[in-house]
Amino acid sequence: MPERLPALHIRPALAADEDFFAALYRSTRADLLALLADKRYIDGLIATQRQAQVASYRERYPGAIYQVLELDGAAAGRLVTACVDEALRVVDLAVMPWARGRGVATETLLRLQRQAQQERRVLRLAVRRDNEGARRLYAALGFVPDDEEGGVLQLHWRLAAVPPP
Repeated sequence: MPERLPALHIRPALAADEDFFAALYRSTRADLLALLADKRYIDGLIATQRQAQVASYRERYPGAIYQVLELDGAAAGRLVTACVDEALRVVDLAVMPWARGRGVATETLLRLQRQAQQERRVLRLAVRRDNEGARRLYAALGFVPDDEEGGVLQLHWRLAAVPPP
């Protein structure tokens, strides 16, 4: 973990952030970028996958909150959250490659843990089993597994109940 937490600002997403979100999504798709195919085909595939993601989020989480993570004034990531039943759900947390390893995700999750604690909610998220870096971070922050489906782990965090004195 970084020695100092970043100068992180979280703000509501705007329509003007769409190009940034497209670039951010592209940066998370190393699997597609590594394909041995025509660049235009890969670009189209990535655009189609992003559209599918956007449509899925809108359908599954109609009340989701979309935010931009800014590190020292520059757009560095995106956070999508939704309140689902008793839980605060991290629908998506993505960070640009240049900002990874600088505490952006850590600070964002710490803030979400404080919010969940204040609202007396469980904090939930999902992570692909092959995303070892994210899994290490979530474990370090106290997230525990619920179950796994199709290579995706469902995790939760809940402030441990403190027994009365």
